[in-house]
Amino acid sequence: MTVSLTRRHFLSLSAAAILAPAKGVSATAHSRIHVIDMANAPFLDRDTVPDTLDAANACSQPNHRFLEKLTSSGVDTVLRYFSDQNNAGLNCKNVTRRERDLLHDHGLALAIVYQFEGRGRNRYTGARASADALFCLDRARIIGQPEGSAIYFGVDSDVGLNTDQGVLDYFRTVRAVFDGRFKIGIYAAGARCDLIRSAELADYFWVPEAPAWAGTRAFMNSGEWTMYQNKTNIDKSGLTRDLGQVLHIDTDIVNPLWGDSIGAFKRDGSEMRYAPGRLTMIAAARMWVTADRLDVFDTPNGAVVDHICIARTVHVLNMTGDWALVDTDEDGIADGYCRHAGLAPLSEMPQWRPGTCKVNDI
Repeated sequence: MTVSLTRRHFLSLSAAAILAPAKGVSATAHSRIHVIDMANAPFLDRDTVPDTLDAANACSQPNHRFLEKLTSSGVDTVLRYFSDQNNAGLNCKNVTRRERDLLHDHGLALAIVYQFEGRGRNRYTGARASADALFCLDRARIIGQPEGSAIYFGVDSDVGLNTDQGVLDYFRTVRAVFDGRFKIGIYAAGARCDLIRSAELADYFWVPEAPAWAGTRAFMNSGEWTMYQNKTNIDKSGLTRDLGQVLHIDTDIVNPLWGDSIGAFKRDGSEMRYAPGRLTMIAAARMWVTADRLDVFDTPNGAVVDHICIARTVHVLNMTGDWALVDTDEDGIADGYCRHAGLAPLSEMPQWRPGTCKVNDI
């Protein structure tokens, strides 16, 4: 794919975007997160319905408050799942036509990821791929997913559980079965994304928030990624709090160097495209923590109220002197101040180091 911005140009825009709101934080509305992924559907009855993929009475009570909160906070795209089974505790993991219509009713685009037994040993083989691809084609038919949009495949483990050859055979078979009907994405450690990118077997490359996984730092710093899942299992931020049920979401950054699409689709079947300037602003406002543990203070030199661990991101709302005002849970609301010296731009992911720092359940 042709990159629309050079890395040097992106870095210059990054600096300008971070420094722009020096007189306040109102301009940061343009840098709010706009893509999320969810393992379960936004229905109030999702924990009490039959464990079946398409039961008529399954997931029938929409959580409109949650979806309204998403859209009012700037979210425009939701990634949802195809899976052979609805996992325990995720009775509505499989996206349905009803959910597709619901998301579109709220003005949200939809993107699809297939994930089933993603952490199984030797899960990814050419033989397994054929059944998976045919399953995805059937689910796409059921929900009315338009051809030309993307289906991502979740290789949700570090590289030790599956061989390179097995993963290559898997994506070769998926591509053959799809026969051009759908674009292909991979959700995987950086080393796996790079393997499949080099073999030209996928169109999109989505990296999980797992900084210790093989090749993730190198792949992120190469600029070849499409999306980065920068926060996982958020359930206590302004995006998910006080909405009638416990909601877990992950948030995702789209790489402005990559292009203006992740393969999501709108109600009319057209491809969802994003303004390059907005993507640049969003990416520019995300910075890596480079310290093993970076404290967050209520005021500069005040009391410690939180911390962020190395190789995790913060949303920088403003920088003044030695201090950065940051949002730590991606709801667009300031959570405190950290020292700017402990941060690096998104193009410079630090090496993850094991230690005693634990990621907060924010």
